Amino acid sequence: MGRSKHLVSAITITAAGAALLTGCSSDDPDTEAKPAASSPAAAATASSPAPAESASATPYTEPAECESLGLKSEATLAGKDLAACLRAAFAAYGTGTENLLVGDRSGTTRFRVGDDPALAGDVDGADGKRAANSYVSVGGEEWIKSDGAWEKSDSKEAVDAELGKKYRTVSDPQGIPDLVGSFATWKVDTEKALISLENGKDVRAWRVTNAQHFDYQGSEVVEYIVWLDDDGTPVGVQNTSATAGKSNTYVQHFYDLGQPVTIEAPPQ
Repeated sequence: MGRSKHLVSAITITAAGAALLTGCSSDDPDTEAKPAASSPAAAATASSPAPAESASATPYTEPAECESLGLKSEATLAGKDLAACLRAAFAAYGTGTENLLVGDRSGTTRFRVGDDPALAGDVDGADGKRAANSYVSVGGEEWIKSDGAWEKSDSKEAVDAELGKKYRTVSDPQGIPDLVGSFATWKVDTEKALISLENGKDVRAWRVTNAQHFDYQGSEVVEYIVWLDDDGTPVGVQNTSATAGKSNTYVQHFYDLGQPVTIEAPPQ
């Protein structure tokens, strides 16, 4: 699966990225964040270029990698197999929207995966301001809006450019299979969990977690949760990781998968 060099970053998709959004850390790594039926970002008017209206969605057929996964109550899954299912499922849908919640800050991102990957999103400010920061990454280039005006990320002040880069790294769904595949053993819960998505839909999905702590790109992953539907559809993930003794938790929900999105360079 091809990726823009901007979408694949050495920045860890763990506590380091989340810390940039929160500006603080949690001391309780065992507290599971509670997915909400809605979030501040869900009600925000996106300031990044809006998707085109269309009733046509990409039809989804369960990939062979998910059919052979053995997703069922109390199953033990190999990390490489779970990663393969996630990678194939995202590729089968091709597009979608996600909500990212870190503490009391949230963001919404539209994404396209595959040979022409792209992201466009908005991040709420620490002061509660909706869509305080926005970014677009498309065609191997990226733009950041943190002061009301769009600029190329390489022309922004270092702090603004770093915020866009780290949020973008956390929100890129193509990085999730890499993280999951780095650990050998995953366990499926006994029963499905009810997940309330930001598009107003409720989904019952299998909750799959790492069997024990593991290290990934310099962080200790205390608990990583993957929520999957029966057909391998990614519903969400939750990551609690510790870096340099500080813990952060973030939650991602995926919805409107396969729905067309338009991601374009912002007007200059």
